[in-house]
Amino acid sequence: MIAMIRARFTALTVALLALPALFAARAQETFGTLNSAHFEVKYQRVIPQEDAKKVMDFLQAEYKSIGADLGMEPKAKVEVRIYESVGKFLSETGLKRPWRGAFYQRGTLHLQPVSALVARKIFEKSISYELVLAFLDETAQKGCPRWLAESFAVYYCGEMSGMTAPVGARMSAFADLNQDIQEYQNPPQRDDVHYILGSTMTFFVQKYGERRAFRVYREFDGVTTVDRVFKKVFEEDYAAIEKAWAKYIASRTSSFR
Repeated sequence: MIAMIRARFTALTVALLALPALFAARAQETFGTLNSAHFEVKYQRVIPQEDAKKVMDFLQAEYKSIGADLGMEPKAKVEVRIYESVGKFLSETGLKRPWRGAFYQRGTLHLQPVSALVARKIFEKSISYELVLAFLDETAQKGCPRWLAESFAVYYCGEMSGMTAPVGARMSAFADLNQDIQEYQNPPQRDDVHYILGSTMTFFVQKYGERRAFRVYREFDGVTTVDRVFKKVFEEDYAAIEKAWAKYIASRTSSFR
């Protein structure tokens, strides 16, 4: 009798220990996967594989283009997740509103359903923007400021073409941009922030040329400070660059032009 009870207890214990693995296996089964050298695209099974393939093809083309512009290539592989619904996208990212079609967070690029992005005509810009942030993630960990990474993201994806300049914006320090990025998470204020960020990249390109403006991202090494990186690349003091930038932003947003 005791032996029978022990046998049943052992069997029950084994079954309970197997449950986490079973649930994990079932969770994995809900996602299909496409792999490349730089991406692992996971998509919920209800999503057509051709949608996942469309995302993968676009990502690879954009990755190559961004790399050619910046003259660099990250070491880390990016995980991409495509969700079956906007609600699932919001719950997984923690976002409150669905205005962002894509969102890069802690090594993972989250995407709303491809059909939703295409219907809203934001497929290319949404993915391009967040892919730049994924591409520059390692650079950010080496000291590249968030505002500098997002300035290139806005510039690269062409987001400014449909934006109207905010009137009377006054910026005195690059650090103000980081504050605005954190403070204004949603449109319409977010559109104003992106306009300033895109204008910031335009300032660097117009003043120093694309070669130097894009080279700056390669110079962050985790040791050199931002002001020294700027001095090395642009051959001007950080304070002088900041002052010229503030004047440029004021000219772009003034009500009298």
